[in-house]
Amino acid sequence: MSEPGEPRPRDHALERELESLREQEKEGHATPKEQARAEQLERRLHKDQDDAELAEQRQEDRDIAREDAEYRHRHRH
Repeated sequence: MSEPGEPRPRDHALERELESLREQEKEGHATPKEQARAEQLERRLHKDQDDAELAEQRQEDRDIAREDAEYRHRHRH
């Protein structure tokens, strides 16, 4: 599993495919199906990025809560 915030291997594959589709579009060779696929890949990559940011924030929140609990425990005794 990759670290939070780092692109996952699947994301790299999606980005490569998207780059290829964009290149075809620039050259005027993209079909409507390929254009739709490019849009789908862009949405998926954005969602993956949003999900990764959310997971990272949740991990930070858990770390802060754990540190707070440890601090309270140390200073209670």
